[in-house]
Amino acid sequence: MARPDTQTRLAVEMIRKRLQHGDHPASPLPGERQLAIELGLSRPTVRKAVRQLADEGLLARGPTGRLTVAAAASGKRAPLIAFLHPGQIAGESALWRDGVYTAAEECGAVVRSLGYAHYGDAAISAALEGFDGVFLLQLTDEKLPSTLVRRMTSGRARVVVLDRDESAAGLRSVIVFPFSSGDKLLTHLQALGHRRIDCLNVHASNSVIEARIAGWRAFIERHGLAGELLARPADGSLGSAYKWMASRLKSGKPVAPALYGTTVHAAIGAMRALHEAGRRIGRDVSVCAVNDEGLGPYLVPSLTSLQTPPRARYLRKAVNWMTGKAGWPVPSLEQPREAPLFIGESTGPAPK
Repeated sequence: MARPDTQTRLAVEMIRKRLQHGDHPASPLPGERQLAIELGLSRPTVRKAVRQLADEGLLARGPTGRLTVAAAASGKRAPLIAFLHPGQIAGESALWRDGVYTAAEECGAVVRSLGYAHYGDAAISAALEGFDGVFLLQLTDEKLPSTLVRRMTSGRARVVVLDRDESAAGLRSVIVFPFSSGDKLLTHLQALGHRRIDCLNVHASNSVIEARIAGWRAFIERHGLAGELLARPADGSLGSAYKWMASRLKSGKPVAPALYGTTVHAAIGAMRALHEAGRRIGRDVSVCAVNDEGLGPYLVPSLTSLQTPPRARYLRKAVNWMTGKAGWPVPSLEQPREAPLFIGESTGPAPK
């Protein structure tokens, strides 16, 4: 059996890990009895550990004797940053999460990922009240309520919105696909001789999708091209894109020899349906997409697309502001000047 002093050291390190990883801004710090149960140690051992961490300035007791995490002003802990995301982390969400973790680690901050289902979710309140900084990935089909915007602009946590431009609402924002970058794809298709370019979208409407569609519409009007908006707002999935394109082809409705996908899922789903209908991708029909989510060069055929820039590069400014290392006036939008274009096998000369 381990000696009592060894058990105390173990308890200290286990509780310290919780504090370092931002466990308890997201959920209340339990009392000594519950901590002992959760750590599998005796209550006297946990009491000694709590006393040591209080001496170090990491824990404190409130007026009622309840344990609390010491204030960040003590300078004894790393800044805590929450990454708020809706639903499961995959695809685009995973790229943002990895970028946040990388940028925070470089600045000595600790990140905690918190999922939420709606804008009244308790996870959002916990993040705004308990963390120093908050990165927010919005729900795809809902606007931020004005009440939540007021909380985010006036609370203690410093909030940055990801993948949407909310600077007009007084919120700092970071995006990695400037809306003007879509012209690169359209210019490439035009240079290949395409005079008709349809825009394909199966994603629910939001400011990003609307801006991409508006950019396509402005381009074809500016250059005297033809094109139709093929839009069926749904869940933005591969399955939705595939089923809709397959249904359109089966019904005999026309599809342009060039398709501009607002998302990579719209492009990939459509490509599969076109392939099954006997259309050769890159010969009979050219397909491209905004934001390849890192997939473009590895598909067969490879997908012409705007490639995902490294997100951490554009998140460092936000993390430095959250941790008090730099200022960041509002309204402000952080974004790259342009997104790199990858030319794949999915686009080719317009059919004669």
